[in-house]
Amino acid sequence: MKTYLVVEGRLDAAVMRTLIAAAKLTDVVVADGGGKSPALSLAKSIVLSRGAPVGVLVDADTTDEAMVREQRQAFNDLRPSVPSRQDLRLFLAVPTLEAELFPNAETFSQIFRVDLTEGQIRRFKTDPMSVVKSFLSIPGDYSETRIAPGRPMDAKAAKKGFDRPLLKEVLAFLADPLTPERPRPARRKEPED
Repeated sequence: MKTYLVVEGRLDAAVMRTLIAAAKLTDVVVADGGGKSPALSLAKSIVLSRGAPVGVLVDADTTDEAMVREQRQAFNDLRPSVPSRQDLRLFLAVPTLEAELFPNAETFSQIFRVDLTEGQIRRFKTDPMSVVKSFLSIPGDYSETRIAPGRPMDAKAAKKGFDRPLLKEVLAFLADPLTPERPRPARRKEPED
C-alpha cells in the first residue's frame, strides 16, 4: 500500500523526495498541496478517497509555542471525520522545514555534497530556502538539475541530517504508518550566532 506525504509547496516536495529516496523508502508519494490549508484539505481527501495513510508536513511559520499548539489543535479538529487517527498524521516544522532540516549552511552543503559561495553562506542565514532552491530540481523550473532526487549524499553528513527529530518522525511514519504517534518535546532555544 502506498503512503502519502503532503507538503506545502514544490520546493518542500523536492527536498522531501530527495531525502526519501536517500532513505531508500518505496511506495511513498509526495504531493504538493499548494499551501498550508490546501495541503490539509488534500491530505484529508486522500485518506477518505483512497483509504491510504497520509502524513502532512507543513511549516508552523512561528516559534511561539502557543501558536504552535493552536495549529496542532486545529489539525486535530479535522481528524474526527477520518476513519482512523493513525491514517492522518501532522508533522509541523517549527518554524520552517528548512530550519528544521538544515540548521546551517554547512549542514546543507555537507549532506548534499555541494560547495556554497561566501554569498550563499551569508544568504543562508536569512533566506535558506533561496539557497536550497538554487540547488534542488523543482518540477516546472527550467533550470539545470543540480541535485536530483535520489542523488547520492555524503553518508556521514546525511546521517546527521537523518538524526533531526522531525525527519526521523516523518521517515518512521512513511516506513510504517502504524508507528504510534509520539508527542514532540518542547523546542529548546538555540543560541543565535
